[in-house]
Amino acid sequence: MQEMQNGVKKDIEKFYDKQSFEKTADLHAWLNSGDVRIPEPALYYYFEDRKIAISIKMENLPPKAKILEIGCNLGQMTFEFNKKGYSITGTDISPNAIEKAQLRVKHFQLSNIAFEVQDAENITGHHEGEFDGIFSFSAFRYMPHPEKALKECFRLLKSKGCAVIDFPNKYCPWFLMLKPIAFALHKPALYEKKHIHDNVFSVAQVKKMMEEAGFVDISIRQFLFTFKGLPGFLLLFVKTIDFILEHIPFIRKTSAIIMVKGTKP
Repeated sequence: MQEMQNGVKKDIEKFYDKQSFEKTADLHAWLNSGDVRIPEPALYYYFEDRKIAISIKMENLPPKAKILEIGCNLGQMTFEFNKKGYSITGTDISPNAIEKAQLRVKHFQLSNIAFEVQDAENITGHHEGEFDGIFSFSAFRYMPHPEKALKECFRLLKSKGCAVIDFPNKYCPWFLMLKPIAFALHKPALYEKKHIHDNVFSVAQVKKMMEEAGFVDISIRQFLFTFKGLPGFLLLFVKTIDFILEHIPFIRKTSAIIMVKGTKP
């Protein structure tokens, strides 16, 4: 069993090492993009901005809070949190992604931002109660034991600190039917490259994991119905669809993202 878990982690590490090599193949262009923000298509920015805005609202962080991000990849969200004035440490299992993120910090001469290679299920070098808040986006879904990572979040938070984490909703039509059909029909235009070791969750599963990790005052937000791989000219359409569907109570339960907040007593 342990060998299998370690194998999953090595697979994920290799997957994101490869992805970060591809995204930073032209390192000069990547570093000299004119903005500290990681270069991405317009719809990626829309998804990132929605997640950041909702997570900050749920977290209700104090000014200049010290925060930890788990599964930061190249820092797509990390740099945005830093721009908002937070002191942030981004962690990821991919050494290459962390190396490239550190190069970006140095290139833009940033402060109050750091990147570390870490296993989310066993974070080292940080003491209990060190962080005001913890965030994680699109990372827990790939972990062999997300419940272990949640316990690490609990350990590292200060009393009254919060963790905000997102999970893919197993009852979203995209994950439940459309994506599997697209894969079965080999229609790459309908989806991104198939991800390894991906998992989906229900609201009940997410709440149970948070409670078992020790969190209280658990709250849920569900949002996003669209696909970030769509062409950028559809941005207004995507925003409109999301706005409408997120305001219909029953339909909202089938959204793509479950974002959960839990507080350490």
